[in-house]
Amino acid sequence: MITGTTVGIGILGLPIKTGLAGVLPSFVATIAVWGVMLGTGLVVARGIMAADDRTIDISTLVYQRLGVPGRVMTVVGYLVLVYGIITAHLAAGGEVLAVLTGGALSANKAILLFFVAATIIALLGVSLVEKINSVLMGVLFVSFCAILVEAAKSVDASRFAPQDWRFLAATVPIIVCALTYQLIIPSVCRMLDNDSKAVTKAVIIGTLIPVALNTLWMLAVVGALPLAGEGGNTILAAFHAGQPATVPLAATLQSEAFRRFVLVFSLVVLVSSYVLQSTAVIGFFEDLLPAGLGRKRTASAVLGFVPPLAVVYLYPGIFLKALDVIGGGSVILLFGIIPSLMLLKDEAASGSGIRIRVLAVGLLLVSLLFMGLEIMQEFGFLRIAPNVEYWF
Repeated sequence: MITGTTVGIGILGLPIKTGLAGVLPSFVATIAVWGVMLGTGLVVARGIMAADDRTIDISTLVYQRLGVPGRVMTVVGYLVLVYGIITAHLAAGGEVLAVLTGGALSANKAILLFFVAATIIALLGVSLVEKINSVLMGVLFVSFCAILVEAAKSVDASRFAPQDWRFLAATVPIIVCALTYQLIIPSVCRMLDNDSKAVTKAVIIGTLIPVALNTLWMLAVVGALPLAGEGGNTILAAFHAGQPATVPLAATLQSEAFRRFVLVFSLVVLVSSYVLQSTAVIGFFEDLLPAGLGRKRTASAVLGFVPPLAVVYLYPGIFLKALDVIGGGSVILLFGIIPSLMLLKDEAASGSGIRIRVLAVGLLLVSLLFMGLEIMQEFGFLRIAPNVEYWF
């Protein structure tokens, strides 16, 4: 369950940013981010298992531990998360559909078609959505393995050598996106009857599998695509265009049938992830709207989907930027800073020892560093660009 939740839209953008930093720096960053996400996930799990209410969710847990400030941070974080994630899905879905149809659909028409089709699936009802998504997840993993095998035939090992450690800070948000799973923690705890050892084991194994998958995917794409050069089928060109990694990868594959297969894989990833995220988006707005409001589901769908659709029409190449904002902003706030603050408060109340305090402070400082780097980049205080010169 944890692995299935983690493998989503982040994997489509991951090799573009990490490819520009280089394989070794990106692997180091992946392990560092995994350590932080593992720590904060276990903090959330500990809070869920300690609660008397077996139906408690993360927002309620944060309110109980941090009060009104915690609730405000949670609402702000979720608001940025739901808008950013829908925006990223629509941008990538439109891009892939436009390429898949060979340009028969314009970018705007492709975005609209993806939006209508994926949203209809998401609104069909929870039970039907679960059945559809289970099929999609099966197709996703089979096709992912097939793509890795095919891409490996075109790998040039010399492309693994370049390293740009300075650009590493720009990769952190998208790695965070690709390793986010904490929303599923309450369900995992309930499924395992709040067994601490079983939950800890599930979290560790469930998060290590995506680390391995993301690393293999990065190696396949970086090895198969040139970093820069003539034409648009390079990692640098995809970075500037804000494209998912599968778009240039599909263009470089010599088999037309497999090229289309790669693009269909992208759509499966996007639709399955969009369906899961959309149900969470509707639920989020239903909780925010007044209890007596009529047609809450319709109003929630309008609030959740229309603003991102408008943003994508205004900025069609926003895919990678949206993932940066999600990973470096909302996810770090919700699943980095807030759990660290909860752990600090628990330690202060129980006096559990210096090791817990050091862990809490360490998680908090690293999370603040991740967020600070993204904020400085977004507001122009820190300009990090790929060092193209070192590739030649």
